[in-house]
Amino acid sequence: MPDASPIQFEQPGWLILLLVLLPIWFISYVHAGSLSSTRRYASLIFRSIVVLLLTMALARPTLVKRGDAITVTVISDVSRSIPLSERVRAAGLVQALVGAKTNADDQLAAVTFAAEARPSAKPDAQTIVDLDAYDGDTDASDLSAGIEQALSLIPADTSNRLLLISDGNQTRGSALEVVEIARANRIPIDVVPIRYASENEVLVDQVKVPSRARLGQTVDLKVFLRSQKTNTGFLTVSQNGIPVILDPTTGASSIKIELPAGPTVLSFPVSLDRGGAHQFEALFEPLSPETDGLLENNRGNGVVFVSGEGRLLFIEGSPDASAPLRNALGQGGIRSDLLTPEALDQGVSLLNGYDAVILCNLPRWSISNAADSALRSYVHDLGGGLMMVGGDQGFGAGGWIDSQTAEVLPVRLDPPQQRQMVRGALALIIHSTELPRANYWAQQTAIAAIDALTSLDYIGIITYNFNAPGPSINGASWALPMQEAGNKVQAIAAAKSMLVGDMPDFSASLELAYEGLAPLNAGQKHMVIISDGDPAAPSSELINKFVDDKITITTIMYAGHGTFLHRQSMRAIAGMTGGTFYFEPPSSNLPKIFTKEASVVSRSLINEGLFSPQVNASLSGPIKAVGSVPDVRGFVLTVDREGDRAQTPIVVQTEESRDPLFAYWNYGLGKSIAFTSDLSALWCANWVSWDGFQSMWEQAIRWLMRPASPSNVLLKTRIEGETAVVEVDATNEDAGFINFLQTDSRVLDPKGVVRPLKLEQVGPGRYRGEFTTDLAGAYLVNVGFPTVSTTGETELRSVQGAVSLPYSKEFLAVQDNAALLKTIAERTGGRVIELDTVPESIDLFEKTSLEVPLAPRRIWDLLAIIAVALFVVDVAIRRLSLDTRTARAAMARNLKASSGGTSSEASVSAWKRARASSRRSRTKKTPPEVSRAEDDAVDSSSSSTVGFDVDQERSGSTEDTGSGSTTPRSSVETDEQSGEQESSLDRLKRAKRRALDGDPPE
Repeated sequence: MPDASPIQFEQPGWLILLLVLLPIWFISYVHAGSLSSTRRYASLIFRSIVVLLLTMALARPTLVKRGDAITVTVISDVSRSIPLSERVRAAGLVQALVGAKTNADDQLAAVTFAAEARPSAKPDAQTIVDLDAYDGDTDASDLSAGIEQALSLIPADTSNRLLLISDGNQTRGSALEVVEIARANRIPIDVVPIRYASENEVLVDQVKVPSRARLGQTVDLKVFLRSQKTNTGFLTVSQNGIPVILDPTTGASSIKIELPAGPTVLSFPVSLDRGGAHQFEALFEPLSPETDGLLENNRGNGVVFVSGEGRLLFIEGSPDASAPLRNALGQGGIRSDLLTPEALDQGVSLLNGYDAVILCNLPRWSISNAADSALRSYVHDLGGGLMMVGGDQGFGAGGWIDSQTAEVLPVRLDPPQQRQMVRGALALIIHSTELPRANYWAQQTAIAAIDALTSLDYIGIITYNFNAPGPSINGASWALPMQEAGNKVQAIAAAKSMLVGDMPDFSASLELAYEGLAPLNAGQKHMVIISDGDPAAPSSELINKFVDDKITITTIMYAGHGTFLHRQSMRAIAGMTGGTFYFEPPSSNLPKIFTKEASVVSRSLINEGLFSPQVNASLSGPIKAVGSVPDVRGFVLTVDREGDRAQTPIVVQTEESRDPLFAYWNYGLGKSIAFTSDLSALWCANWVSWDGFQSMWEQAIRWLMRPASPSNVLLKTRIEGETAVVEVDATNEDAGFINFLQTDSRVLDPKGVVRPLKLEQVGPGRYRGEFTTDLAGAYLVNVGFPTVSTTGETELRSVQGAVSLPYSKEFLAVQDNAALLKTIAERTGGRVIELDTVPESIDLFEKTSLEVPLAPRRIWDLLAIIAVALFVVDVAIRRLSLDTRTARAAMARNLKASSGGTSSEASVSAWKRARASSRRSRTKKTPPEVSRAEDDAVDSSSSSTVGFDVDQERSGSTEDTGSGSTTPRSSVETDEQSGEQESSLDRLKRAKRRALDGDPPE
């Protein structure tokens, strides 16, 4: 039991220094010095206190406060496996338990968790618990994260309890490991089990296909199902999105099956008639929805890679942008597919089925952020090839600046600072909307627009924030003042930290934006407004100012409080200025829209005219032996990458520099090519009719394509529990084993995150690696290794495989795991509270069995400061003295000055005349003792021994008013004149000294 005294010391050994007080007291008693007893005792007291405080400071004292309150932290499981009805019951129980709180100082905190944990309320006596306050991924359960987050919130000055509401099923982490932390800190965890059991449930456990196969091979596709009871439904299987015929006799792609209780395995032969990746999906649909609890676990998928001829994927941003190239390559025997930009949302699982991807005049805003990331991973981590072909929507003109795909390209898309070119200027007005997660989307859209700009363009962001520094108009202020984008670090930081308010009107923000845009020397000035439309519309005079200065405005509206009239107003703003109006686009499309609108100011990157490219002939690379190429009528400005890894064999010579037209390099495990002109009639009509068109591009594309997987390396994958197993068998041409193979292996998870994979040799020519499968989706495996080509050069080859987890493990459970929750309560001394418990029978804030917390607060620094202050007082007592007589005289003079001084001055003059007369009457020198006695008599009772009338003296009368003789007027005048030059006190002292010494008066 810790010491509960108010003050405790961390290093009490220093308290022995208090013995120093004994010699201090002794010295003060023996050597009193000239100090008065009062000052001596005061100094001794202060010095003793200083020593005491310094000694206590060295001992590190802490002030300990006993906590009488309790904090209950509610941990709520919001994963999708918990039935909604049970969650509502749990919320009602918690509200009833909280409502029974009797101590006003008791506190509540709240944490919600699913795939991750988030605090929803910090400890406070007024906290209202919301069990559904969560906006993250609900397809997983991490109990350990929830408990760990709760432990991080508990205050140290109160007792603590945790209340865990869950079904006990965890798909990530280990709750029992974190529970040991609570147990060690004596924090009980009460549990509320969410009990359920699905009586009717059908699951697709697995769709099994070979990892790799040969072109034209027929393989068995096996579907593993599991049913709790007898069930009937329809099964459908698709291959790359196309239904597979399951009944050859009828040609049906969906068959009716009856499932017995327990596992069922169904097998179907499928033909692999093309190379690349083949994705298979099986789906079971019950006849009656009541016979199946969860539909999320009714599907499964598998991926098989088919080796064969190379295949290309074309994605184009304008009609027929890729037609000439596709036709030429088709004549050369290279097969290809043309898909829409939306197909890229399938991610790397789609891309990995192709040996190269070609983007023709494709703008960045036509694809999602996930697709942008997938393109980079496809090249860098999976060894694919990528070529970007320009056009009026390609490269920087299409918003690709600072995208992830731009990192893959062998050219830089942002022009250098010294390049003389027309700049663009963009202003963003961000107004609060009713859009869910509005602040998040405001940041993402602003960042997307910033990324699409060149470093030479101008960017500014306006929000409604009265507290923002800098120029503002009625609350509309610059979150980012209009400035060059530069390296964009400051601009992105401002976007992330901006505060978005609810502006009452558009006039102030538009006026501020106009002041920022109008003075700029920019070729294109553009503004984007996102709002719910309810601010008051701007005046027509203000809009005309934008029209006159050719500043275009695009408006994006989310209804919120806005009405039809507000919609018409925002549409009119865009229409009058030449911008575009968007009404309630999907929130996920907002970054695309802002990228597109930001690219409006980057049109200066397009160079049009007649240009004659220059070719640097080479004996290697993708266009070896090409000596000349036709003219081009335009291209998109890019810049050579620094260093010698990127090669630029074809350039365009302009007045300012040599600009890349064709460039290539190796990037990660893959390769990429950039052709900054287009391959259609827009800029390259001469190329399409050129005799060398087909041969040049066939050679370039074959260099770009990923090499075929070697037949002597076999990759197999499978899932064992929560672990994916990768096995590689490698043999040489003589069927011998390849040992000590150096591999570069990587795994790309469903979120596009690259994980390193370590393969260890476990036998002759056999290598094995493992990784965890904690996410639903396809995991792509790429194993790269060096080989020697037919020309004797070393090249990197690779084999691919995949494992698939069709749905989250959250949906594998068909009943609760209350046993785990009971174990948690028992280990920590908590209670098991059932949902049907009477609330009055449970005291949620019960703390009788809890240890009373002691909240220490260090005070040594405060004691040290006080000691220094008292030390200064001690020095002042010993070294400084106060002359009380001088102080009284000064006070008298101040009083005289304040009262006018007339009466007191007359009295002093009369006294001096009487004393002077007494000295002149002496006939002989008197002994000093007598003189002193006389002076004392005069000092003490001058008014009684000297006969004069004060009133007469004031009036200047010379009559004798007593037994003393009269002083001549001349003598008095002499004294008065002398008194004008020195103070009265000085004259008195000097006169007294003369009297004592027997000198005659002046």
